Amino acid sequence: MCVATNFERSDFFFKNVFVSKNDELKAAKRKRATSRAIAPTVLKKRRVAANERERRRMHCLNVAFDKLRQVVPSLENDRKLSKYETLQMARSYILALNELLLKQ
Repeated sequence: MCVATNFERSDFFFKNVFVSKNDELKAAKRKRATSRAIAPTVLKKRRVAANERERRRMHCLNVAFDKLRQVVPSLENDRKLSKYETLQMARSYILALNELLLKQ
């Protein structure tokens, strides 16, 4: 499963995932100072696992961009917006919606 679809879940995600990742990094730095030589097979397994996590992360990121593309108005329907264009359009759309709210 990838990213949460509503704002409550995304708020939970930011509060818990980023805080826990920071704690994990601090713990990893402490462990590295006392580590010994690691067997090549262990290193290879770790690399394979890290690659799989990265593939999963990128897949979830791409799914999130696809969902964002579906809700952001697009000028051209014949081609898919790039990630950068999607973020630009989302920003513009949010600003336009904000202006509408402020005018009311």
